[in-house]
Amino acid sequence: MGILVQSASTGAAVPLLSLWQAEAGTRCVVPFLTHFADLSSWEYAQKLVKLIPTLQARGVQVVAVGLGSVDNARKFSEILNFPVSLLYADPEGLCYSALGFSKGFGADLDINPYMKLLPMLMGIGSPGTVQEVLRGYVGDRHAKPVFEGQTPFNMLGQGYQRPFELATLRLNNMIGILPKWVELSPPKQELLTQQGGTLVFNGAQTVFRHDDSGILKYTDVYALREVALSGTAALPP
Repeated sequence: MGILVQSASTGAAVPLLSLWQAEAGTRCVVPFLTHFADLSSWEYAQKLVKLIPTLQARGVQVVAVGLGSVDNARKFSEILNFPVSLLYADPEGLCYSALGFSKGFGADLDINPYMKLLPMLMGIGSPGTVQEVLRGYVGDRHAKPVFEGQTPFNMLGQGYQRPFELATLRLNNMIGILPKWVELSPPKQELLTQQGGTLVFNGAQTVFRHDDSGILKYTDVYALREVALSGTAALPP
């Protein structure tokens, strides 16, 4: 797949497949984020920022690609403290088309992309989105807490995702996104509904793939961590 992506740090166009080593036993995690103004990308990136040091310490490479321009990617990196050296922009969505990721609702409809995005927010052409939104409000006994340390959510218990905890994070992210929408959203507006996914490679072999089914349905980072670190050397004591 000789598709080019653009480095957020240098602006240079480089072949996607040149960004990681293809030798057997060398693992690489490649998150394909949605566009840089999307709640999914923000939420996923916030989790990846915490996971990346652990992966790198175990010799796992990380290369993240997002939809939009180099300037979009740089602003995204600046706001979320995502390592700019690991971030690449796909301004045309060519990687996503080649990998067959979902284009979202109404991909073939000749209408304003925002008119396609609105139904997706209601779960139309975006399976699981409504359930995921509700989970943010009611909590999830099987998920880890969103906020660490001493927070008001501790009054509701500890050791699980408390009611309104995830919804609060999403509200905070929305407040951060809206004033920066022009700086973060892709110039090619057709990419607003394009979904992403995540691949994990062992050398040239794909050992994990997750396709986002819809908005907020990005890769589970705990499952990703388990697959990425499987078979890697243990951290030194």
